[in-house]
Amino acid sequence: MKNRILVVLVMGVLLSACGKSREEELKEQHSKGAELVEDKAAMAKGLGDALQKDGKDAARSLTQGIGGVVKGMAQGVDSLEADFRIQLSDSAKSQQIKAERAVLQEKNAEGQKGLKVYVQSTQAFKGKLQLRASDDKGSEIGRSQKVEQNLAADDAAYVDFRFDAATPLSRVAQFTIYAIQ
Repeated sequence: MKNRILVVLVMGVLLSACGKSREEELKEQHSKGAELVEDKAAMAKGLGDALQKDGKDAARSLTQGIGGVVKGMAQGVDSLEADFRIQLSDSAKSQQIKAERAVLQEKNAEGQKGLKVYVQSTQAFKGKLQLRASDDKGSEIGRSQKVEQNLAADDAAYVDFRFDAATPLSRVAQFTIYAIQ
């Protein structure tokens, strides 16, 4: 029995002697933390130095790239304009109204989709205009709200035609302008 007690005591002393004290562990962690901060600080300093040296060139390159994206987007919008065919109804023709360009508009607060059309008038026009949308089979798929318009002779304006949010503008093959007096 004495041997067992002696073995347990010796093992306890050995185990406590092998482990680090709390103070030694804290010092080691502090040292690791300091090394980590020094590494990150050196990296940040290197990044700062590189930006000072090459930052202008990097910013110039970045803004040129962004400029290219914006220019490409603008060209895409121009091609969207060209894809819309605007026809004239007999009522629009009789009022000598022309329409050649259209720009797709964002949804407004009510969720209505829109098309802004460049309308020209050879003679004075006072009345309402409406834009009707047809699919590739010639079936009407939507009508805009009627827009009050007052054009002088030899006048032109962009007219904002708004459609119900349910109108599938992606399926439109052509638009037709109607003059309503």
